[in-house]
Amino acid sequence: MSDTPRQVADRYVDAVCDLDPIVATSLGTRPGDDRLPDPSPAGLEAEAQLARDTLAELDRVLAADPALDDDPVERRCTRLLRERLGAELDVHEAGEGLRALSNLFSPVHSIRQVFLLMPTSSAEDWAVVARRMARVPEAYRGFRASLEEGARRGLLVAPRQVSTVVEQLGEWLSGPFFGGFAAGGPDALRGELDTAARAADGAVAEVRDFLRDVYLSKAEGTPDAVGRDRYALAARRWTGSDLGAGNGLEEAYAWGWAEHRRILAEQRAEAERVVSGATPMEAMRWLDVHGPAVEGVEAIRARLQTMMDDAIAALDGVHFDLAEPVRRVEAMIAPSGSAAAPYYTRPAQDFSRPGRTWLPTLGRERFPLWDLTSIWYHEGVPGHHLQLA
Repeated sequence: MSDTPRQVADRYVDAVCDLDPIVATSLGTRPGDDRLPDPSPAGLEAEAQLARDTLAELDRVLAADPALDDDPVERRCTRLLRERLGAELDVHEAGEGLRALSNLFSPVHSIRQVFLLMPTSSAEDWAVVARRMARVPEAYRGFRASLEEGARRGLLVAPRQVSTVVEQLGEWLSGPFFGGFAAGGPDALRGELDTAARAADGAVAEVRDFLRDVYLSKAEGTPDAVGRDRYALAARRWTGSDLGAGNGLEEAYAWGWAEHRRILAEQRAEAERVVSGATPMEAMRWLDVHGPAVEGVEAIRARLQTMMDDAIAALDGVHFDLAEPVRRVEAMIAPSGSAAAPYYTRPAQDFSRPGRTWLPTLGRERFPLWDLTSIWYHEGVPGHHLQLA
């Protein structure tokens, strides 16, 4: 029997997990993997070459058996694989990986966040954590090498993005994140964990200092606006749609601004209901002080858990049909120094690790509910959890 596009796609996923072990951890397929990806220019090129090789293999498979295109499942798989890998190659050829610095999805964040996805229920799990944590400095050096290469080519990000990430890294160091995370490990591995954590936190400090003292000055003058071509490239990468053709981007912008004005009018009306004559920002500040709130870290975690459990019960069988594993989502308190805003992490492919929402407390004990309610519907249910789980 000849190969199929689906088999090509499956082999591609396996190969991606080899090049980017964070993907494997996210999927939950290789719990003992202690490696980190190579975000250096060489590592970025290896990922691009895998995409090229996979597309070439897909062409060979379809040429060998044209009848595969008659199978609707294989045809959809072919279309998806071509579109996704084509978009990634376009991004690579534009050099975007050499300026992949942002406050959400850059390698500096994924290298940290992967530790929140790793199992930690046994001594062996923690041994894997220690070995992977010891590799953080090498991974961050690779990321720095890509930013340096991007700077040499004139591929830079706006100073505001650089300053934002510098501030984030300072928050991680205030924990410090890796030291705090390693503290949860067993005493038998205390030496290995503490040594790895000190090196990892030191690497965070080195990245912060490089961005603040070297890269920021090179980025001066880089505009916040990226221009139509880069925006179209990013829009395709995130949506799978080629909005750059025709007037697609202009129409999307017009719709976006119309939505902004509509929502702003609703905000102003709601602010008036909270405090007569107040702007939305003034109403928010009033609610921070005078609105309903929950006292205590564990109390707010339990409140957010109940909110998601209740949302699942209300939605399942009415608006959605949810498989039993999807009905489980955990509200978590984010480790000290991990982030300044709530976030979600998806479950493992086999649901051995559930989907989780994370609340950074930032040293607080009192938690106003006016914003957390909508945020948890966004981060948890029916938001990211039903999107990704």
